[in-house]
Amino acid sequence: MPISRREFESGELDPGLLLIEFLRSNSDYAYTLDELVRELGSKGIHMTGEDLRNILRSLEHRGRIESKIKYGVVYYIYRKTIGFRPS
Repeated sequence: MPISRREFESGELDPGLLLIEFLRSNSDYAYTLDELVRELGSKGIHMTGEDLRNILRSLEHRGRIESKIKYGVVYYIYRKTIGFRPS
């Protein structure tokens, strides 16, 4: 996944960008918070569940992902869009 010049020069990757890229590339599956913490951790991005939850809320508010409670657990999935989606 390409990164911006700012990220390249700072040496830090934006966890929100990595998260949305992961969900986009796995858009046929929904993940729990704990599963996402493990997936990002396996890619070298270590964060608390609370920090990740805040990012997920922001992405959901912006319409990038959806959440749904299934079997008493919150799942998150990439929101596929058809056509033009203004940023």
